[in-house]
Amino acid sequence: MKQNNNDKKWQGSISLLCLLIAVIVCVIKVKYCTEILFFVVCLQFITTVIIQHLYKEKSIKVEKIAIEKDNNNLNLKLPSQFSLPYAVIDTQKKLLFYNTMFEQIFGEKALKTNQKVFRKLFPHYDVKEQKQTISFKERTFDIYTSFCETKNNTVDTVLLCFVETTQYQNLEATLQEQKTVVSLLFLDNYEEVIETLDESRLPILTALIDRKLNNFASSVEGIVKKFEKDRYIFVFSQKQLEILKEKKFELLNQIREITVGEHIPVTISMGIGVDDKNLEAAMKSAKAAVALALGRGGDQVLIKEGEKYLFYGGKSGEISHNARIRARVKADALWEMIGETNDVFVMGHKKADLDSIGACMGIYTIAQTMEKQCYIVLDQVSPGIKRLYERLEETEEYKTVFITQQQALEKVNEQSLVVVVDTHRPIMTICPQLLDISKKIVVFDHHRKSTDFIDNAVLIYHEPYASSTCELITEMIQYFGEKIKLKPLQADALLAGITVDTKNFCAKTGAITFEAAAFLRRHGADSTRVRLLFQNDMASYQAKASAVKDAKMIYKDIAFSVCPSDVENSVLTAAMAADDLLNIVGVKASFVCCFLEEVVYISARSFGEINVQMIMEKLGGGGHMTISGAQLSHCTIEQAEQKLKEAIESYLKEDT
Repeated sequence: MKQNNNDKKWQGSISLLCLLIAVIVCVIKVKYCTEILFFVVCLQFITTVIIQHLYKEKSIKVEKIAIEKDNNNLNLKLPSQFSLPYAVIDTQKKLLFYNTMFEQIFGEKALKTNQKVFRKLFPHYDVKEQKQTISFKERTFDIYTSFCETKNNTVDTVLLCFVETTQYQNLEATLQEQKTVVSLLFLDNYEEVIETLDESRLPILTALIDRKLNNFASSVEGIVKKFEKDRYIFVFSQKQLEILKEKKFELLNQIREITVGEHIPVTISMGIGVDDKNLEAAMKSAKAAVALALGRGGDQVLIKEGEKYLFYGGKSGEISHNARIRARVKADALWEMIGETNDVFVMGHKKADLDSIGACMGIYTIAQTMEKQCYIVLDQVSPGIKRLYERLEETEEYKTVFITQQQALEKVNEQSLVVVVDTHRPIMTICPQLLDISKKIVVFDHHRKSTDFIDNAVLIYHEPYASSTCELITEMIQYFGEKIKLKPLQADALLAGITVDTKNFCAKTGAITFEAAAFLRRHGADSTRVRLLFQNDMASYQAKASAVKDAKMIYKDIAFSVCPSDVENSVLTAAMAADDLLNIVGVKASFVCCFLEEVVYISARSFGEINVQMIMEKLGGGGHMTISGAQLSHCTIEQAEQKLKEAIESYLKEDT
């Protein structure tokens, strides 16, 4: 600073001298005054430039010497009172220098006693990153890095500047916790419950339900509003949602415990929408979530956050909601849609079973009655439908009905009606491309709804309470009355589908199931002919017996076995073995695997206490509470068994 002042004094003295000479010249009017003045000005300019250059060169030299000296002593002379904490380290994360604020924040004693303390303070710090975020004693900092290069263009010193972001991070966390969550809550079986009550007890039941829900809303610091007799809207915060997740939504059990006299328990379905965009998007997600919850049988909570779904509950059986009315409405809608089209394409799921092919036959019968061209898309004849397919081939009528995927793609157009049966997942259909071409899609299914359902269908008849898709189709045919005349072979196909999915009317049967079977029997179905469709050869029967014989208990009440794959219909044999394992005392659930064409097929069965559908969903499969399955591609039997055990353990933990 002193050197700078002295140079300024010299520069000012020279300027004053030049000015004095110029004044004297003007007073005495020297002959060559113009030339003298020009000389004086040039002299001043040259003198100034020389002085500035000498000062700059001298300053650089002094600074360079100081830096070299400091580097030798490893003690940099940098301002310690800088308003932000900063430090200088080498490439080995050794601390070379730090200012006062850095010392105050990260510990004065530790820094003075250990020069390598930087590695302990920030073990995850990466020298190569120019910006990083670190946490220290509940405080958050952004570290900005500057690299110092030497003459050899190598980095040997790193300057770190710390900007505290604790307040910003806390504010962001608070905003996230207070984000509004929208929820819709429906009473699953309100109509069925009130039918079992006297009118005098109805207000008591309503009051108990409202009280439970109001207490629940108060406990989560939210609000609840009833907008219909059996429908409510909840609004609460993201923070409370995380608490509810930990408690696994105990509200489901609290509502189920409500009793007013002798009646069936009340169950609820709850759809929660979480969306960062706005409340409108959150409400849309909540609607999609509650619709999926109802499609999966109710008595559960679904959370939809973007494209992600979370499931809680879902341990009760499916409930019928005005089944007869719905069947009549869907039948009328299907009749109208078929009447408006010229051709109908029907397809089920891959590896078609009797329920899938039987439902296709039912739709074909309706289209045939209306004199519409109908095709059944079939990829291959699986062993499960081989005997029925052989009977159909013997009839001249069906020789042009079954077509391949390629033929279907050549014939279909935007105005064609595409009917999907026995599945609601695009990836499971025989020809997913048909769903992209046609603008008219109809879905009939009885499996519990998955997240990847067909969302562009114009008509959906999805009832998880039904035993089979053939039961749903038969219900609709009944409402057409004399319009439709079932042939014995068509009636056999529908009855076979019901029989196989109910395990000979032992599982998932209700009054409507038996009524549908009686209707088919009156229209020519024969139980003896149907039974012949399920006959196995000796090899398949021995394979089933072998799977049952070699079964082991992988948990206290869960059986596991492997079915031999060298039989004609190993997948169906595995399913039959899983059914037979439930006949063993103490077995509450059974899982049987078989390996076929690089795919492991898992058949799962239970009595309902263990929800095998939720276990299979963890493996990418699905089905019902008591009957379900999954397919694992590019997997060995040993790997499949390990994945199955992990899925069961996860389910059991969630159930506790």
